[in-house]
Amino acid sequence: MKKIMKIGIPILLIVIMLAPTMVKGNYNVAVGNSFTYDVVKSSWDVTAGANSASAKGFAFEEMNYAEKTQFIVEVTAASAAGVDWDQTVGSVTYAGSNGGSDLLGVFFYMFYPLLLADISSVTWNQTEMDLGPELFPVYFVDPQLYSEFFYDFANDTYVTSSISDPEWVLTTIDGTFDNSSAIAVFEWHLDMTWTDAVSGHNYGGTFTFIFAFDKTTGATKGYYFDVDYSGQVDFTAISIKHTQRVEQVGYNLPGVGFIPGFEWFLVIPAFALLVGIPVIIKRRK
Repeated sequence: MKKIMKIGIPILLIVIMLAPTMVKGNYNVAVGNSFTYDVVKSSWDVTAGANSASAKGFAFEEMNYAEKTQFIVEVTAASAAGVDWDQTVGSVTYAGSNGGSDLLGVFFYMFYPLLLADISSVTWNQTEMDLGPELFPVYFVDPQLYSEFFYDFANDTYVTSSISDPEWVLTTIDGTFDNSSAIAVFEWHLDMTWTDAVSGHNYGGTFTFIFAFDKTTGATKGYYFDVDYSGQVDFTAISIKHTQRVEQVGYNLPGVGFIPGFEWFLVIPAFALLVGIPVIIKRRK
């Protein structure tokens, strides 16, 4: 966690600058609006020491659902502060919300591989790992706030100048933000290595994050994650491949259809603990 904060604090300044607008959003949706999503791909292959898991599909309410499963997100309340929604997969419904504070969770997820620093301290739960990864529950964003955020993170020079830790080597960092049409698309590619003999860290790989949203409604159109990392963390051998691609039915994320599948790791409760700021506040019906 110290390593995450060490690298993250300089870049978090950009979030602090946006803080005055995070309390008030522009969500152009109404109660009763519903959006259907398709889990196009979701899987992971994870090894941590003697433990391993391989799963396709995704976890929802302690159940595994297959790839190609569709789910519905329906707006139950909307205001300048955010959007409340019900998410239904099959016959199971969760209630959750999205607001400006989600931006902090998105920030940490953009540096997803940094969470691997604490892999050996996480209690392995074979049952949960076998269920597969959970979904990324950001379904509504403030278009103006997120546009400003993604514009800054598409500035590769700013990001590299903010990361001064010599233990981390950014072989490649490439961010773009296309805001020229009704659907805004942010794309982020990292190729990183981390070497620290004292702590037993010597791992690296690639990470891709793509996120698209409707500039009018603020509804998420789709997202795509790709983590492919291996090496050693805390003197423990690791191998993590994780992929997840979710899209609104009828929408195709640009540029990811040809990318082969990939997978990931990390128990979801541990992710929430490491991030410290939950991406959303879920209310179970």
